[in-house]
Amino acid sequence: MPLLAKLLLKRRLLVLLAVCTALLAAVITLRWNSQIALIINSINSGSSGTARLFIPALFIIVLTGITAYVKNCIGGYACEAMTHDLRMGYAGHFLSLPAQETERLNTGRELSKLQNEIADISSYLNNNLFQLVDDGIRFITAAAWLFYLNYRLTLIIMVPASLIIIYVFHSSKIISNAVSRSQETKGRMNVFADTFLTLFPVVKLYDAAGMMISNYDKNVSDWEFFTVKYERVRARLMSLSGLFQCIPLMLLFWAGGGMAMAGDMSSDILSSGSLYVFVNLSGSVTGVMMNMPGFIAAFRQFYANLELIKSKISLDGDKS
Repeated sequence: MPLLAKLLLKRRLLVLLAVCTALLAAVITLRWNSQIALIINSINSGSSGTARLFIPALFIIVLTGITAYVKNCIGGYACEAMTHDLRMGYAGHFLSLPAQETERLNTGRELSKLQNEIADISSYLNNNLFQLVDDGIRFITAAAWLFYLNYRLTLIIMVPASLIIIYVFHSSKIISNAVSRSQETKGRMNVFADTFLTLFPVVKLYDAAGMMISNYDKNVSDWEFFTVKYERVRARLMSLSGLFQCIPLMLLFWAGGGMAMAGDMSSDILSSGSLYVFVNLSGSVTGVMMNMPGFIAAFRQFYANLELIKSKISLDGDKS
C-alpha cells in the first residue's frame, strides 16, 4: 500500500471530517452566490421585498465564517497528526533495526533524508494537501452549478478551459523535472556537508580543508543554479497560465453580455443575477486551472519524496 494511503487511513476520521467540511463550505459558497443573484434580480425588477433578502445573506456570511474556521481547524489538526505519524514512523524504523544494521548506516544520507524529503513532506502536508482537496471540491461544485444554470454559457467557458488543461499537464511535467534537479543537488550538498563535519579531524590532519571547501562551494553553486532555474521556469509557465485564465472570462462577458442585451436572459434561471453568478464562480473554475501547474508539480514532488522514504517508515501495526 502506498505510504500516502497509509497516512490517510491511519487518520481516516479526521480526513473524512476535513473533506466533509470542505464540501459544506463549497455548498455554502453556492448558496451565497444564489442569494446575491436573487437580490440583483429583485433590484432589477423593482420589487419592494428586496430588503428582506438581506437577512438570509447576513446569516450566510456568519455561517461562511464559522465553516471556514472549523474547516481550517480540522484540516490543520489532520495534517499535524499525519506529520507526527510520519516522523514517529521514521524514528520507529531505526529503533527496530538490529545493532549490526545500525552500525552500517550512512549518517550523512539519513540526515539528508530528514532535512530534505521528510521536511518537504511535512511542509506539503501542512500547507498544500487539504488546500488541493478544497480547490478540487470548489472546482467540481462550481462547474456542476454553472452547467445547471446555463449549459451553453458553461460550454463557452469550458471549451477554452479544456485547452488550458492540456497546457497545464505539459507545463507541470517541466516544473516537476526542474524541482527534482534542485532537490537532487540539495541532497548532495547536505551529504557532503555532513561528511565534511564527520571527517574534519582527518581533513585537518592532511591539510585538505581547502579542497573540501572548494568542492562544497561547487555543490552550493550547482544547487543555486538549479534552484534559480526552477524558479524562472515556474514563473514563466505560471505567468502564461494566468494569461490563459483571462480567455474564458472574456468569452463569458462577450457571450453572456450579448445574451443579456438581446433579452435572452429574461427568465428567472437566466437572469442578470445568474450572469453575476457566472462571473463570480468562473473564477473558481479558471482560477484552479491557473494554479494547476504548480499544484501538480508540487504533488508530484511530494509523492516522489514519499516513495523515496517509504522503506524507512514503519506504520504497520500502529493503532488507527
